[in-house]
Amino acid sequence: MDIGLQLPPELQEATKTMIGEALNEAIKNVQTKNSFPPYMTKQEASKYLHISPVTFNKWQQAYNIPVIEIEGVKRYKRTELDKFMSQLEK
Repeated sequence: MDIGLQLPPELQEATKTMIGEALNEAIKNVQTKNSFPPYMTKQEASKYLHISPVTFNKWQQAYNIPVIEIEGVKRYKRTELDKFMSQLEK
């Protein structure tokens, strides 16, 4: 059984606009996320998480953020940062 529903033109336009804006925001978020390299410096990692480097240092000590260290050079894997944040979700 099909039920037809016709929205008023102004509601159709508002719906199209809302969907378009939501899609644009989703695309922007994906592009922003993908603009960060897979392995980041501490500065890049703090920017990725939208926190200050000082806060990143505190979190590093308090929560033991996963880090890769090779000959004193530290890098933070983007997917590990995502996993770290997901584990703290409530």
